[in-house]
Amino acid sequence: MGKASIRDVANLAGVSIATVSQVLNGKGERFSDVTKQKVFAARDEVGYVPNASARSLKRGTTTMIGVLVPSLRNPYFGDIVQRMQEGLPDNVSLSIMTAETATADQTVETLVAAGVQGIVVASQLSNPPAVARSLKRRGIAMVVLENHDELEDADAVYSSDTQGGRKAAEHLIALGHKHVVLLGNQVYTDNLLYRTASFKEAMAEAGVKVSEVATRNLTKHAGRAAAMAVSVTHATAAFALNDELAIGLISGLNAIGIKVPTEMSVIGYDDTDYAEFFRPALTTIEQPVWDIAKSALDLVLQRIAQPDGERQVAAFDANLIVRESTAPFA
Repeated sequence: MGKASIRDVANLAGVSIATVSQVLNGKGERFSDVTKQKVFAARDEVGYVPNASARSLKRGTTTMIGVLVPSLRNPYFGDIVQRMQEGLPDNVSLSIMTAETATADQTVETLVAAGVQGIVVASQLSNPPAVARSLKRRGIAMVVLENHDELEDADAVYSSDTQGGRKAAEHLIALGHKHVVLLGNQVYTDNLLYRTASFKEAMAEAGVKVSEVATRNLTKHAGRAAAMAVSVTHATAAFALNDELAIGLISGLNAIGIKVPTEMSVIGYDDTDYAEFFRPALTTIEQPVWDIAKSALDLVLQRIAQPDGERQVAAFDANLIVRESTAPFA
């Protein structure tokens, strides 16, 4: 049987080819949710992939892998992409796109339409299980950089956010801090939820008070803007959910006359390349970027070659890196 066509999708859904085209290309706002769900269900049932992807699969000479990240301005995700590029086999190319949660699911479809045979997803999807099922039915490999234990239709690579959050907490507890700030985001991805839950659990077990300050995003600018809100809590230490926030926070604290670490300890997360060179050098939780990127690339290529194999999961430790931005509570 030949490859499914857009006409097959239209016939099964009971709509026109034009309707299918608009819905699958993210231009179906004028159609009802019922119509759109019929189109998506029919697409998955017949295994339809757009022409560019079908041609790429048929050609078979070059494998194109899509990479979806929230932002390339965040060094952690930039490093993921860089490491994958450095490890590419000669017959493999990358198609890189950025998207936050609101547009991530549709961006996956954009990558499929561009001809990718597999996708590595570092962005938070709106409905990860549904996206994974849809791609699997259409023969598109998917690897997520998430802690999704329940995501049965996609392979996963991650460093343990549960472990990392607990290690950050245990470090501040060992330094004698009794009141800390959790500097987070207004919207949490699944990874951040794991990270914060384990941090707060460890603090609760130790009887340490946790105040929370939410930022608009996980950037240096947001961290700097949060400095005053952090200071008025009168906490003696802060756990920022990534290095960007941590470095911005330290800059903001310095600007209002609060010295790090003598008056407030700050710990970040990710161990991005500049954490070591910032002053004070940043105490942080390391995610092994090289291992994560290499495993993600290996797994997505393996899934393309063996689409019916058992689900694979590669989990890595998160490690505490102690530098200059944390100190014992005086």
